Amino acid sequence: MKRILLFISIITSYATYAQERIDTLYYNRSGLLAQNTLFADYYRIALYPADSTRHKEFKDFYNSGELRKEGYFLSIDSLDDSKTIFDGEVQSYFRNRNISEKSHYMNGRLHGEYTLYNDEGKLTTHAFYQDGELSGTCKTYNEDGSCRIVEYNAGKPIHDYYLLSDNNGNTLKFRIADDMPVWESPAIAERFVDYRDGTPWEVYFKNGITIALTNSIVKDYGKWHRIDLIISNNSTTPIEFIPELNIAAYSADNQGMTTDLQIWTCDAYMKKVKRAQTWAAIAMGLCEGMASAGAGYSTSTTTGYSSNGITTTYYTTTYNATAAYQANLASQQRLANFSQALQEEKDIKQMGYMKQNTIYPGESVSGYVHVARVKGERVVFVINIEGAEYIYEWKFDKKAAFLID
Repeated sequence: MKRILLFISIITSYATYAQERIDTLYYNRSGLLAQNTLFADYYRIALYPADSTRHKEFKDFYNSGELRKEGYFLSIDSLDDSKTIFDGEVQSYFRNRNISEKSHYMNGRLHGEYTLYNDEGKLTTHAFYQDGELSGTCKTYNEDGSCRIVEYNAGKPIHDYYLLSDNNGNTLKFRIADDMPVWESPAIAERFVDYRDGTPWEVYFKNGITIALTNSIVKDYGKWHRIDLIISNNSTTPIEFIPELNIAAYSADNQGMTTDLQIWTCDAYMKKVKRAQTWAAIAMGLCEGMASAGAGYSTSTTTGYSSNGITTTYYTTTYNATAAYQANLASQQRLANFSQALQEEKDIKQMGYMKQNTIYPGESVSGYVHVARVKGERVVFVINIEGAEYIYEWKFDKKAAFLID
């Protein structure tokens, strides 16, 4: 009864046309003619108008009665639906009535805008065809919100790479052949300046990597260019970052002569700190030892007068064991406090110094690195990530570093 009512409804809707005939065709899941209507996966009602200037229309229905597909055609193959020649707009549906596909045909070939959706109604593909072949931009949307973009011409990709854009605004390049990322060095014009608490940072955002760098001249167990770095990985692959290998630097004077600068590793710098602190502790111990050696002793003077009027001064040295003990305790406490302060300072320096890191997607690392300082007026730092070079430039004098204008 349901199908009879459906046929009546369709025929009635077409009654305004002087139709030549209406055909009903049954197909199996493979699109071949169903030998028995009971085994049909879908059936088609095709309208052939008597007016040859009008489009031939069709509607497909699932065997349960829901609309499956509709549009226009030039000819229908009753034995094999894959040989049907569509012409004009064609739209397909899921059983839940959501649109699954929108396409446009010209003489049986896809031509024009093409869109594909999932059963929840979300767009999964947006492309353009010309004479049956992909032409122009093809966008494929993934479940994680990212979008794969490929440029086509005559059915073939224009480039050997595709773009992957995520919902955070990151756009990355990947080789089509093996899906490996393509790393590109940013142009200087892509570098911008960001201020944090009055401190300028030079920042790049490229290849899904954000690298921010600031430079200062510091005296810290030596005189250095201290560069502070923040590296955020928003790409899809882990990054191996080793400061002494991935950072290069050189200084230039006003004649344009350049000098390569040493990048100090954390271990090398901490050895320098330890050596300086050891000498400071020795000096402190000597001072305290000398002070303790004289603790507890006191000297008093008395003056005597002889009968002939001669004055004599007498010196008396006494030793107070209690005072000596207390002075020694105080000296030991000062030494302990001094050693503790040195250790805490060393721990803080070691914790903040940037070391080798594997930076996984979605992670960030930060820290500082000391770079040897030589005379000059300009310093350049080059951060190398997977072959892509991020260039930072600063002016400097004896006391401070400045942004390049």
